[in-house]
Amino acid sequence: MKKAILKNIITGTEKRVHLTMNHPAVQCGIAVWVDDEGKAYFPEDVQNPFYKLENITEE
Repeated sequence: MKKAILKNIITGTEKRVHLTMNHPAVQCGIAVWVDDEGKAYFPEDVQNPFYKLENITEE
């Protein structure tokens, strides 16, 4: 499982996220980044202009 820190570029807030296929936001078999509260942010293969992924690790 991939884990990372998701940083909001505008506000500077950070959240721990992980990549999962087990979420209603998954479409076409592409994993999404989800925080510890279950909020999905964006698919693995999409760049988001408001967020930056940092410290990506594979566990």
